[in-house]
Amino acid sequence: YITLENEYLAAFRALNEYNSPQECASAETDVQTYLQSMVTHFQNTRIAWWEAYHRLQNITTNISNMDCTVDTLAQVSKKSQCDQDQLTYENLVCSVYQTTNESCQTYVNCNDNAWNHYVAMVINTNNSVVDNQWEYRAIKRLQCLLDAFAATDMDAAIDACIQARYDPSSVSSACVSSYNPNGKPVPTQPAVCQAGLPVSHPNTDQFAATEYAGLAASPSLCYATCCTQSMYTFTTHSGWAPASYDSSTSYSSISDAQSACESLTPSGCYGIFDISCDGATAAQPAYLITPGTPLQASSSGSCVLVMRLATERNTTVTTTLPAVNCTWDVTFNRTDVTGVRTERITQSAVDEAFKFITCSNETAQGQSCASQGYANGAWVMSNRAGRIVADGSCCSSTKFNRVVGQTLYGCNGYLNTWNQSQNRYFSVDKTIRALRYSTIVEAKKHCLSLGSLCWGLMDDGCDGSGFALVDGIGVTTANWDSEVLVSSQGTCIYEKKPDATAVQTTGSN
Repeated sequence: YITLENEYLAAFRALNEYNSPQECASAETDVQTYLQSMVTHFQNTRIAWWEAYHRLQNITTNISNMDCTVDTLAQVSKKSQCDQDQLTYENLVCSVYQTTNESCQTYVNCNDNAWNHYVAMVINTNNSVVDNQWEYRAIKRLQCLLDAFAATDMDAAIDACIQARYDPSSVSSACVSSYNPNGKPVPTQPAVCQAGLPVSHPNTDQFAATEYAGLAASPSLCYATCCTQSMYTFTTHSGWAPASYDSSTSYSSISDAQSACESLTPSGCYGIFDISCDGATAAQPAYLITPGTPLQASSSGSCVLVMRLATERNTTVTTTLPAVNCTWDVTFNRTDVTGVRTERITQSAVDEAFKFITCSNETAQGQSCASQGYANGAWVMSNRAGRIVADGSCCSSTKFNRVVGQTLYGCNGYLNTWNQSQNRYFSVDKTIRALRYSTIVEAKKHCLSLGSLCWGLMDDGCDGSGFALVDGIGVTTANWDSEVLVSSQGTCIYEKKPDATAVQTTGSN
């Protein structure tokens, strides 16, 4: 169903009912024939649009009604077992690497130590030989003098002893004589010390590419003893800045800011604000951003490094922030307690969908649940892209969560609140051409996604169909009353209300 939903959603988004002027080109010269061909064309396009819409609606309804609790728990348990097997294997490889590196280094050190010992022995022996040679000379001279005292001509014998010279070469050492200071032997290293292990190091991308190739699922992060992979990844969003931040604590390097943010976990730190987007310095430090802080376009080239739980090994991501910056109020229940809970989710898409489909022990709530005996942590709410956006209850077959409702709160600094004015309309040049919607829900979503580029809606005849978007460049909150015209056809307009607590920004079509 999920695969079908993605397929149907892609097909639905690919449809465009208004491709003017390309789709209106025709070789017909007869006006009536041309107009009839256009009627047929747009009727077929409308049918295709509604077919795609209902197909997507049906598959989404089926997914919403599915009870996947048992299968999900089985999948989570299997994932936990796979993660444990992966950790065991990677720790084993780490151990082999450590043992091999130590052994190879010991092998080299052994040769170095033996040579150094030999050199020290040669020096000590040579010192002893020199001392013995002096001793030899002294003994020979004493022996000569003793013999001179017994000689017939003692004076001549003593003079001969004084003139005598004694060769000490008879006192020598083969060890010292054969010493060559450049003769240190080079040992033959074992093959593993030269070529390395046949398996890559677990802390490298090559390890995951070779050891887990062909598996149905991607490997988890490496938490083995020799891995330095962080459990978080930072995504750089260029051209953005937080609406507010705590300036009392600053960091002179991005690495220090990342360490501080990681220690707070995503529940306490949303990311890092780099004012010049060139790395932090003592003169221009970085600051932490608290969760829930809205982002706004930067006029000075700032950027935001958003922290997320890493989903891939050794991941570094640089991207641009989606132009649509929407907030949703998501309501969900718990099967083990009565009542519902509402969570406000920021930094979301205008067509977002939220679900509880898995458990995790990597969030703060997940770690708390794990400490209480729930091995798989807590249920986590994910958006359509699979990003974790909120925690649920502890993960078990009797405690699980379901989303029971979601309401678009607003986008790009505007609330999903509209002020309707009856019998009012704007001229065609004040509307965004080629954008027409058959339902007010779709029209509101698109207007919210455009941010300040869209002032509001106009419903021709105020009959709940045929909505046009009012251009936010020509019509603003300050001048709309002077631009609006009186309608004799009963047309009504809807003004989009700015959020007084947020900064209004430009969205994207």
